[in-house]
Amino acid sequence: MKKIKTLLFVLIAVIGFSACEKSDVPKVKNPIDIVSPSPKTFITKVTLSEEQKNYVNSGNAFAIRSLKSLYEKEKNSLVFSPLSLQYALAITANGASGETASEIIRTLGCGEDQEALNNYCNLLLNQLPALDKNVELKLADAVIVNEEYRVQDAFRNIAEKVYYAPFEYVKVTNKQVVVDRINEWAYRNTNGFIFPFLVERDIPDDFVAAILNALYFKAKWSGHSDVPMFNSELTKKSQPFYRDGGGESKVDYMVATRPFRYGKIEENRVLEIPYADGKFAMYIILPDMKGGNGVEQLLSSLTSEKLSEAMSSMSEDAIVILQLPKFESENKYELTDMLKALGIRRAFDDDAQFDKMLYHPVAQGFKIGSVIQKARISVAEWGTEAGAATAVMMERTSSAGQPKRIEFFADHTFVYSIVEKSSGVMLFAGVYDGK
Repeated sequence: MKKIKTLLFVLIAVIGFSACEKSDVPKVKNPIDIVSPSPKTFITKVTLSEEQKNYVNSGNAFAIRSLKSLYEKEKNSLVFSPLSLQYALAITANGASGETASEIIRTLGCGEDQEALNNYCNLLLNQLPALDKNVELKLADAVIVNEEYRVQDAFRNIAEKVYYAPFEYVKVTNKQVVVDRINEWAYRNTNGFIFPFLVERDIPDDFVAAILNALYFKAKWSGHSDVPMFNSELTKKSQPFYRDGGGESKVDYMVATRPFRYGKIEENRVLEIPYADGKFAMYIILPDMKGGNGVEQLLSSLTSEKLSEAMSSMSEDAIVILQLPKFESENKYELTDMLKALGIRRAFDDDAQFDKMLYHPVAQGFKIGSVIQKARISVAEWGTEAGAATAVMMERTSSAGQPKRIEFFADHTFVYSIVEKSSGVMLFAGVYDGK
């Protein structure tokens, strides 16, 4: 049986931005608790049942469909976290019933089984951070509720016990109160990497609740301090990068010459670049076409099965001469249209069935108003730092021998992802387009 890999695809948009000053972070009284588990012991791989391995494949299929949808709209570099989105939606599904819940669970790849989705998410919450002591990985959830409403006990118990999500009631005197508390929480849970997350216009006028997830990843490339993966002294400055659709930009290329695992998806080449002790890796999928519409063609035919097959059949029989752009990207999305296109429709309608989330005289008068994600990635000679924050905004309704040598020059638009290798869970996925 093929080893299933879970990918974190990161779709990238390269823009310049400066680090946040601590003084910019809002000072809030009694900040939201952080109760996510910290690993006390470490494991060698994620342990999945056969059913959960199918969830990985389905989750990767959701990630790929999401990536296609975002790229069709953006036609540019972008970064995205399907895993962060999955957690925010999974918690939300526990407050829904009927077709509203079914659409969310089906779209996330768990059929009709809410309990199975909860168990799968809990397993990853506990095991992903415990895989590699040299990789910093944090997953955190939280729920913020307008104090005019009360959370139903069953929903709260699941969110707290399965997702380790603290609850907080807020007096919504103005939208900035909500923004400040969420932004401060996202800042702490991503080591300051995602900030600011929200602005006032992201909070609906009829704000009821926000279901939150934050994901943070930081790791050095595999290698030793005396022989690093990428030596900054070898970085090639201001070299041409060939963008899809024509045109060029100038980028700095990190250079490495060493054995890498590599393979193919049809005519597109795939390369694995490991982090730390090798439990996580970045996968570069480089289209055969340079300067045309290679990524569009790649994404149109890419499936979870093809990706899994490529990752499980990679070889390491060559010295690879690698040139990889050094880049930093950040994107913010409102994901309602994408999620509707993928199959989650009822949750956004006035007849949404969120009758298991809150106590209120019009308990079924709630819907998802918006789903917002902000993601950011930085790839450099030392390694990679990536983060994402997602908010589901609830609102009231209106109702052998000498090795051969190959070259792998990532000098044109490509797809990449960050993956936990033993499970195949996708953390980030992306496209790099040189800008």
